Amino acid sequence: MFNILFFLLFIANSALADTAITETDVHTEATVPAETTTPMEASVPPESAAPNVIAPLEEVIASEEVVASEEAVASEEAVASEEAVATQDAVSPVDPQLYQQAINQILPKDNRPVGRLEAGKEIFTKRTILKMLEQGGPPPLWDPISIQSLSDALSGLAADGLNPGEYRFEEIEPYLNDPTHSAKSPEDAARIDVLLSEAYLRAMYNLEYGKVDPQRLDADHNFAGLRDGADRSSQFLSWVQKGRIDEAFDWARPKSNSYKLLKSALARYQKIMADGGWTKIPSGKVIKLGKSDSRISLVRSRLAITGDLASAYGQDTVDEELEQAIKKFQNRHHLKADGVIGRGTLAVMNIMVEQRVDQIRANIDRQRWYYPKNLKEYLVVDVAGFQIYWIKNQEVIWQEHVQVGKRFTSTPIFRDQIEHIDFNPTWSVPPGIKRRTILPSLKIDPSYLDKKGYRLLDDYGRDVDPYSIDWENMSKMPFTVRQPPGWGNALGKVKFMFPNKHSVFLHDTNHRELFSRKVRTTSSGCIRLQNPFVFAERILARQEGWGRDRIDRILNSSRTTRVNLEQPLPILIQYSTVSVAGDVVFFRTDIYRRDSKLLAALDDPFRLHVPDLPKRTQLLIKGRVKSASASAAKLLTPKPEILGEPYNNIYQDEPDNGGNSMFEL
Repeated sequence: MFNILFFLLFIANSALADTAITETDVHTEATVPAETTTPMEASVPPESAAPNVIAPLEEVIASEEVVASEEAVASEEAVASEEAVATQDAVSPVDPQLYQQAINQILPKDNRPVGRLEAGKEIFTKRTILKMLEQGGPPPLWDPISIQSLSDALSGLAADGLNPGEYRFEEIEPYLNDPTHSAKSPEDAARIDVLLSEAYLRAMYNLEYGKVDPQRLDADHNFAGLRDGADRSSQFLSWVQKGRIDEAFDWARPKSNSYKLLKSALARYQKIMADGGWTKIPSGKVIKLGKSDSRISLVRSRLAITGDLASAYGQDTVDEELEQAIKKFQNRHHLKADGVIGRGTLAVMNIMVEQRVDQIRANIDRQRWYYPKNLKEYLVVDVAGFQIYWIKNQEVIWQEHVQVGKRFTSTPIFRDQIEHIDFNPTWSVPPGIKRRTILPSLKIDPSYLDKKGYRLLDDYGRDVDPYSIDWENMSKMPFTVRQPPGWGNALGKVKFMFPNKHSVFLHDTNHRELFSRKVRTTSSGCIRLQNPFVFAERILARQEGWGRDRIDRILNSSRTTRVNLEQPLPILIQYSTVSVAGDVVFFRTDIYRRDSKLLAALDDPFRLHVPDLPKRTQLLIKGRVKSASASAAKLLTPKPEILGEPYNNIYQDEPDNGGNSMFEL
């Protein structure tokens, strides 16, 4: 049939070509395909045109091109039709009634939020899957295109620090490897649809909220991703139907540059790991400028692999180029940047690449917790980096150094908002410090409060004589201990309040000399600012009638004065042990030893986060976590200290190296 049609078309075009011999050149040119006719050619007058003896040949060629074009279109349509048929063949017809019966059995419409195929195979996203199936049209829900898209997107999760194999369940692996694989029965089709959907939604959940639930690690944590209660099942379904699971995963990922920079760092260190990593450097004498050592070739190789040194080739002597590379390495790892490889620097150099990859993975998951979706202006306290940042419209507009809590009085990780500022504040000693410091000190010396200038008050605010109390036999501190305002006050001359159960806030300090330390774990949990009056000026500049002159007048009055903020300022207190500035990766000291616990949870099986569980279960989990935290705190209880004196920090001689913002946005 096709040959007959082609023959008739050829005869017709030949006849047209014969007719064209007797017609004018204008007509002949009009029959040439438009893309070959220029304005200049179209404007030539007929009388100046030479006899067109080759016009019939051109027209035959043109007509053959038309036929060829029609053949190509027909061929493309045939291929598309064959592909469509192939797709239909790959998606075997499923009896809708038997399919629905199987779905009803797998995911019964009851009050239970979690379904179960059999023991050990929970369907955590049951309700969303049911809604997708109801809206999805004739079964099956997943076709070869969408399955291929899911397979590719799951494989890409390694770049997010997640384990793709965790979502490639054994039962759906044949389909992910070969999307044209067909289910053997409606019951099988139903199971596969449910499991593919569960894999898809689990990955979405982990990308948006984090693989690890922060509230299972820390009872004080309140960074749980916002749950607005919106039903997004139709949006999730549309990505499946379009075969664009990559778009779905991109939607779920945090949009912050911090997340993107950490992903780039992970890719770099995963590449180093795939290439074999680096070799451990044996212990030995100190390596420094001018010294020769057989281990220097290993040092050069180690530093070149991570980009601290341009080339691994060189002599077995420390020259100036190598010394600068050592300093760069030390700088990136919060070490004393003296260019000398001693025991501490060598130990950090010998941390294997696998551990660094895991450390980056852990911090990528933290960024999924911390991502401030709906905030345009906020503060971030980077506890492990000892910095505070003011972020506005994704730009860092101000930053400075801070001091944070010691390990056994660690600064809690949570979010809140600054509501007011107190100038010339009094300080009511928190319960924890009264228990750990004040009471033990009074047992040793009843004059302790007088020496410190503190007042002892009862529940009615009346003064109590500390010498009238039998401190030796007292197990609890029933009184308020208050320090009056002044330059000697533990809070300095100003504090920034975000009322919370931890009694933690930002404040001035009477120990500014501690800002010269590299690792500033010096407080009892609060956050000490290096330049609190500059911060006060900036935050009050958002209110009419406030400037530095007015602030100074209040400070000089010595009167305790509260200023309420017209616009509370959100504050996010975070903990990250890896940061990236530009293309430089910085590894921090895990001052509170939290990475290992997070990493263990990162490799655990999937779990719903506490906010998505029934209320009773939430209370049970929070109670267990709080109890475990309290037990750990007892093990870390310090000896009585003299309140306000510098803490003996083993890192105190390391130089400061601020400005390496993890928020290079």
